[in-house]
Amino acid sequence: MAPPNILFVFADQLRYDSLACSGNRIVRTPRLDRMAAEGVAFDQAFSSCPICSPYRGQILTGNYSHVNGVMCNEYRLFDDQRTLADRLSEHGYRSAWIGKWHLGRGPYPPGKRHGFDDLLAHNCLHHYYKVSYHHNERGPIPIRQYAPEGETRLTLQWIADHRREHPDTPFFAVLSWGPPHWTEGEGRGYRWYPQEYGRYRPEDVDVPANVPEPLRAFAAGEFADYYGMVTSLDACMGRLLDGLEEMGLGDDTIVCFSSDHGDHMYAHGYGKDGDHWMHSSRHASKATPYEESIRIPLIVRYPRRVPAGRRSETMFNSVDVPSTLMALAELPAPEGVQGRDLSHAALGRAGEEPDSVYLQILGPGWPHRRQWAGLWRGVRTREYVYARWHDLDGMRVLYDLRSDPLERNNLAGRPEHAGLLEQAEERLRRWMAQTGDPFDTGRRLGETRMLDLGQALTSRKAHQWLPPEYARAIEPNYGRFRTGDRIEFT
Repeated sequence: MAPPNILFVFADQLRYDSLACSGNRIVRTPRLDRMAAEGVAFDQAFSSCPICSPYRGQILTGNYSHVNGVMCNEYRLFDDQRTLADRLSEHGYRSAWIGKWHLGRGPYPPGKRHGFDDLLAHNCLHHYYKVSYHHNERGPIPIRQYAPEGETRLTLQWIADHRREHPDTPFFAVLSWGPPHWTEGEGRGYRWYPQEYGRYRPEDVDVPANVPEPLRAFAAGEFADYYGMVTSLDACMGRLLDGLEEMGLGDDTIVCFSSDHGDHMYAHGYGKDGDHWMHSSRHASKATPYEESIRIPLIVRYPRRVPAGRRSETMFNSVDVPSTLMALAELPAPEGVQGRDLSHAALGRAGEEPDSVYLQILGPGWPHRRQWAGLWRGVRTREYVYARWHDLDGMRVLYDLRSDPLERNNLAGRPEHAGLLEQAEERLRRWMAQTGDPFDTGRRLGETRMLDLGQALTSRKAHQWLPPEYARAIEPNYGRFRTGDRIEFT
């Protein structure tokens, strides 16, 4: 039997609870609901490092961020990292990445594609009517429509061309959409999407109770547009599924849908970078250990092997993507990866049931996240979430998810919960040892307090405003900063 095709689709900043098939009673996502009904939905899926670039590094390599090199946005993979595209090419696959790449700016000659045959990609453009991409070395090429619709069209065209030119070769395609991440530039927010999907009224939105009262009315309006973006992506997902069926590929393609991380949407008082009326310490739309940040949707459809209409409680982490996809494709297990093969959960079989997932934030990111999200490690079980910080005065949080699912009652430091805290800390230390994470012992950089692991920016132009110590593999004197300058961020 021929190997299956693989199509991995993910949104940017889409919360687990923002799909109808995840229990949301307001948002309309009929195509994704159909996909879940025809496959399996993972209800305990997480982004181990809930920021854009680190997630991409993890799903490509199967390794945690301190191992793969993408420790925060704008860092590049270490040279010793092999990607899922590299591994699948050894089994005869051709591959493409379409949409937001966020692992380096175009153009993309072979040395910058990390094993993909084709990149039809841009690095990070969150103005969805002003997106241009590079196709390998060629570009920039404008997308003259709503970016997700254009990227969906490019994906279907790439698959059709592949099928015509390489009829006996399986494909691996990744489609990375920008929404529902808030837009950048003038008028930043969640409202730049085709208004045919603007069906939601603020007064109909169920604003979660962990959004502080002074922000609830504003959050309701933001949710209404956020849901409009989600529904626009659902329509694009329908076009993909229909396109595969029309090409006769529906039964023989593993289709996954997920997200790189969530969005606080003002839960716990955290807003987005564009909310200049909020204190800078509250600009954490993601990058925290809260559910709104770490928990993501994950739906797998593969009619040939995955039974329809199932939900799984198996704890699935972003690093588990490569091993699981290769197992579903009945390919040999990849060597040298930290992620687990959890294909049994998709197939409805018995197998390893992880007791927890490991969580981490390694760097300040953009814009200098150390001011608010901090540098932390955490562990999420079915019963609790626990995290502690290197900075922020050694802050700790511990939430009992059974009695406090909205995470409003921090148990860390309370004598009556010392046993649970000790248990959580012990599990976290085992994760650190198991993954070789030097969080407590490693050498750190002076300005940012990031671990000093030899990480490097993707290019000289990645962020010229950053302190020069970020650019370990780049000339020590460039831009307007000199080695040793102290940079103050406000």
